[in-house]
Amino acid sequence: MGLKVCGLTVVAALGLASAPLRAGEDAVWFYAWNNTIPQEVIQNFGERHGINVIVDTFMVADEAEARLAAGQTGYDLAVVPVEVMPRLVSIDALRPFDPHQRARLHGSHPQLMEKLSEAVPMAKDYAVPFLWGTTGLMVDIDDVLERVPERTLNSWDLVFDPQYAAALSDCGITIADAVQEVVAIALNYLGRNPNSMAEEDLNEAFDLLAQIMPYVNTIDGSQQEQILQNEACVALTWSSDALAPQSQLGRDEVRYFVPEEGTVLWADVLVLPNDTEHPAHSNQLLRYMNEPEVLAKVSQFSLALTDIPVTHAAMQSIDRKILEQVAPTDRRDKLFMLTPRTGAEKRLLDRRWRRMQLGM
Repeated sequence: MGLKVCGLTVVAALGLASAPLRAGEDAVWFYAWNNTIPQEVIQNFGERHGINVIVDTFMVADEAEARLAAGQTGYDLAVVPVEVMPRLVSIDALRPFDPHQRARLHGSHPQLMEKLSEAVPMAKDYAVPFLWGTTGLMVDIDDVLERVPERTLNSWDLVFDPQYAAALSDCGITIADAVQEVVAIALNYLGRNPNSMAEEDLNEAFDLLAQIMPYVNTIDGSQQEQILQNEACVALTWSSDALAPQSQLGRDEVRYFVPEEGTVLWADVLVLPNDTEHPAHSNQLLRYMNEPEVLAKVSQFSLALTDIPVTHAAMQSIDRKILEQVAPTDRRDKLFMLTPRTGAEKRLLDRRWRRMQLGM
């Protein structure tokens, strides 16, 4: 998942002391993606329970994985991409949820939950789904339609077919720096298993990507910024970033598409760091973060789907047309989740990704 603003720590509490706070009787630590949790949500928890909430944030998944893997974090609850979770479980960095606590939470997206359970079976013990999104195409329609046919807007042909990539190179193509997602999407486009690690399949995917690299301006994490500053007209990026211009700025010419060939369905999940010393606070915050009214606020702020549907009463004030673009119901059968990679597999993908960018 991609995020937009520099990392920071937010503290929402009642009567904060001047000394640094530690998790304990009066404080609970929450570790989450930057710019996904509205201040109002944290403040309301503090006011309701009289407990200081310290929100520490991260910008990239690798940062979160490294922090949690190192241990001694003091975090009571954390958010991670679901494919990171098994590697953390394998080193005892996470503890399973109390099944009675987990059973009290709802699950309103059975089709998405089925995909999650299939891709990461241990999620039923170690994770609670929190945010859902997709990885697709962010398009400045006016600029793109000057150069390519309209039918390409709904297809990965827009970036993976060299003739269209070449036509768009003058207005700019940018790709998220997310190797597992991009390779999986390329494999799916080629008709291969998107989670394959077979050498033949990876060679096909990286060959496809190498063909379009001459037409790609950047591979980084600032797709939204580049589109808004007219430095790019097409981005392979995350739905949460891609929908922001339309939702928050009224930029209707900047649209998000889930391509007809299918794409990655991502899930950010709530997990329990193994070193939390206050599981009662963890469970209290867990229950609060899964209240429909709280999820509605998080969904509106982050532009991600949550564990309540857009038709829920708590979502009445939210622009449904925006959120329905995240994972359109007529495309959900084409969505797939990333299966967890071992450390060795992740290093192999990272190495090939960097070598490809260097033209090696």
